[in-house]
Amino acid sequence: MRRNLLLILGLALASAALSCASSARAATFSRGSIAPEFGIDALTRSLARERVGRDVFSNPYASVTISNVDLYDRFPYVEARHFQVVSDPRWNRLVYGEMGRSLGAFDGKATALGALSNPRGMAVDEQNRVFVADAGNDRIVVLRASTEFDHLDLEPQFAITGLSDPRDVAYSDGGTPFQYGDDYLYVADTGRNRVVAFAVSGSGARMVSTLGELGSGVGRFAGPMAITAGRADGVNTRDVYVADSHNRRIVHLRHSASGLEWVDDARDDADVVTSLDTDRWGNVYAAAPQQGVVCKFNSKLEPVATLRGEIARPKSFRVPFFNVHDHRDGSVQRLGQPNAISVADWSDRSGVGMWNLGVAIDGLGVVDGDPATVRFTLTDRASVQLEISDASNGRVVSRRAIGPLAAGVNQIPLASTDLAGAGSSSDLVLRVAATSSYSDGASDMAQVSFHLGGGGRVLPPSQPSLLGNWPNPTRTFTRISFLLPQASQGHVSLGVFDASGRRVRTFEHGFSPGLNEVSWDGTDDSGHPVRSGLYFYRLEVGESKFTRSVALVR
Repeated sequence: MRRNLLLILGLALASAALSCASSARAATFSRGSIAPEFGIDALTRSLARERVGRDVFSNPYASVTISNVDLYDRFPYVEARHFQVVSDPRWNRLVYGEMGRSLGAFDGKATALGALSNPRGMAVDEQNRVFVADAGNDRIVVLRASTEFDHLDLEPQFAITGLSDPRDVAYSDGGTPFQYGDDYLYVADTGRNRVVAFAVSGSGARMVSTLGELGSGVGRFAGPMAITAGRADGVNTRDVYVADSHNRRIVHLRHSASGLEWVDDARDDADVVTSLDTDRWGNVYAAAPQQGVVCKFNSKLEPVATLRGEIARPKSFRVPFFNVHDHRDGSVQRLGQPNAISVADWSDRSGVGMWNLGVAIDGLGVVDGDPATVRFTLTDRASVQLEISDASNGRVVSRRAIGPLAAGVNQIPLASTDLAGAGSSSDLVLRVAATSSYSDGASDMAQVSFHLGGGGRVLPPSQPSLLGNWPNPTRTFTRISFLLPQASQGHVSLGVFDASGRRVRTFEHGFSPGLNEVSWDGTDDSGHPVRSGLYFYRLEVGESKFTRSVALVR
């Protein structure tokens, strides 16, 4: 196969690790490029036929990434090797990319373990072992990925048998990466509607716990299709998450000294989730192909973001981890990256893609109380700063660094020092800035107005205000935010206009005093997509009018 196709499937992950840093602001999910040097966003069927003359896959299902980075105090200073392995259950094989060489395939034939049959989900550990849910053979196959310079070989090690149609497997480092002896494998044993935990060593695996049978209550599953291990700051915790497909829920388990224990479950409207994964901070990503979405939850299974409309039937969504060996001090780390690899339907327009993981602030508001509280949702772990300014002249009243906060709903009490310089009664603007906890990560900013009344009470603003929209420019949707005062000032309407002044979309229902947010999806009042270009949106409150602009890029 040609070298340039190899580089596409080999992922060019060396530059991908820095992709989020190039944008000052980023959405929770933004499309990345797996081969920017070729102007290619995704590896698709049409691209493979163009570059190679034939299909690379028949039905790609899941992927794992094997990445090793070495740091030196002399030339070449940095050496990076990145490989991707993709399962293809229809062709009963794994396809893998070798940087600088060609694509390879492993089907198990002519090996001691025998041919693969219907390989599905996969996992990888810090020793570069690949665990494959070989569903058609009712087993987990363990392969050693041997890397030398730019070459990868998959060498069979052993198989874990006694399972029934296992669809997915997850690896846990036991909380001590690169220290072996407390590592586990968790298997979604779909055919028996159970989860199985194995203690793994270099030469085999020993079953240590099982949980589940067919049913819908606590301790029961109906079609567990995907599984992943929890994380906190990069290392695995004792948490395990299971996609219980036919019960339409994601189950939170904990692996204690006495075995697998049921913690909680959260409703998931998707009828089939085929992939679960956790990032460096423990957030959970669930891919649901039939709904065409990837849902992001925090570690408590509270929903924080959704990727929809930009990905066709996602079957896998995985966050890569790198082994980083620093030969200058002898240290070694396993670092989660601020991006993800998706596997979607193999078609002329979709296939293997890359996504940058950013942070967004949603639902910002100031809630009256003693003390008043700032409330908002973060879609990723981020360092947060609060700033309060005078709405009339922009003077900064106070500024406070909050520090890192987890994804989910956050509430921060306002201290007396935050409002001390505001005077007895004034309209104020609160700005919240969030910078991703990933190194050189993306950031977001949100703002809201409020009125500081007598006795320090926090009230809705005394005047209407159009706060702006985000993201801008936008490809698919943007959130337009505005503030309405407590007292009625006439009819409220928000309209979107094209550059010629023609109204294309109108919103005029469901508004209330305080913060309001309207999502515009780039369609007109008839539901038809509008063309790329510069648009203006106008807020009308009685006789008052406020206007700003948004760029739509298709």
